[in-house]
Amino acid sequence: MHDDLLNTIILLGAVQGGVLAAVLAARKNDRVANRLLAALVGALSLMLLFGVLERRWGQSNPHLLGLGSPLPFLFGPFLYLYIVALTRPAARFEPRWLVHGLPFAAYVLYMSQLFYLKGGAEKLALVQAYLASQAPPSLQLVELLQPIQAMSYLLVSWLALRRYSRKIEGYFSDLARIDLRWLMAMVVAHAAVWSIVTVNAALRAAGIAPASLQGFSHAIQVGSVLVVFLTGYVSLWQPALFEKAQAARAAEPAPRPLPKYQRNRLDDEEAKELARKLTARMNDGKLYRDSGLTLQALADEVGATPHMLSQVLNLHLRKSFFVFVNSYRAEALMAALADPAQRQRGVLELALEAGFNSKSTLNSFFKRYTGLTPSEFRQRRPPAKTVQISAS
Repeated sequence: MHDDLLNTIILLGAVQGGVLAAVLAARKNDRVANRLLAALVGALSLMLLFGVLERRWGQSNPHLLGLGSPLPFLFGPFLYLYIVALTRPAARFEPRWLVHGLPFAAYVLYMSQLFYLKGGAEKLALVQAYLASQAPPSLQLVELLQPIQAMSYLLVSWLALRRYSRKIEGYFSDLARIDLRWLMAMVVAHAAVWSIVTVNAALRAAGIAPASLQGFSHAIQVGSVLVVFLTGYVSLWQPALFEKAQAARAAEPAPRPLPKYQRNRLDDEEAKELARKLTARMNDGKLYRDSGLTLQALADEVGATPHMLSQVLNLHLRKSFFVFVNSYRAEALMAALADPAQRQRGVLELALEAGFNSKSTLNSFFKRYTGLTPSEFRQRRPPAKTVQISAS
């Protein structure tokens, strides 16, 4: 009864995953990214389906055994390439990405020689040997390499998201519509399942028979079902990042000097002049009140390129574009909150007037800038003064 319920849950997850993969593949926006995500969800669903078939009919039809074992070698690459295609962005599939499929291809060739091309009786004998911890040493090594490969891709995916989050701070002044938390949650969810796989593989390598680790196996399968739902459904409801990522490629701001600046950099006098012009336009024109202000728009205002403006911001003013613009907004809001004449106006109204476009940016940046929430600042009414913070 317990096994039947588990198989039913997993089968439902596989079917739902197949439907989600089809929907994602048919989406027209972020086409390459969504097809890579569809491939990830499809591979996960196919693994779950093969697992159910193996448990139900594997003994009577040995050729159903092990069909899903190569698929986990695709999970890490597909997730990483999805993040790359979404945040760089990629307008088409790049042939060089095929190199990420080499571990999968190598495993299929290995299993073909070891298992897939064997007869039914030989397959059953190999499975019995495996369950009795008598598997070939090469298979034990491969079982350890699989979670290592996956966790490595998850680490690289996490770092790619961190790099992108820093990059968009150099182009956009409001990040409310560029929420990367759902992508980070996806990486964490995959990491949670792979952590169970890693522990399971380590216990097998230590000599514990696979037959006694059924609890880990069930946790991996149920966890995979949850990952299918998280990966598919959550991604369907998230805002497209593709266009914003394209815009952000106009400049590559960084907190420290990079060779590209050294190849085409302003001299000190030019940089100082541009910095003076920039601060004058921000103070006199109150450009920060434009909640949709971008690096490109600000560069147009001061007659510079986004690259030149990034250089001045990062190397001379030591601030990212996001911090630079929101510092002005925070100062304007601080003055308004401390003004007795503005006492009857709400905090959010004053924040919108200062240029903040969302509660998330308002609360996170204002607290980072002053150490207080806007409401706490109004209650304490500290003397207005500039607070210096790190640009990182």
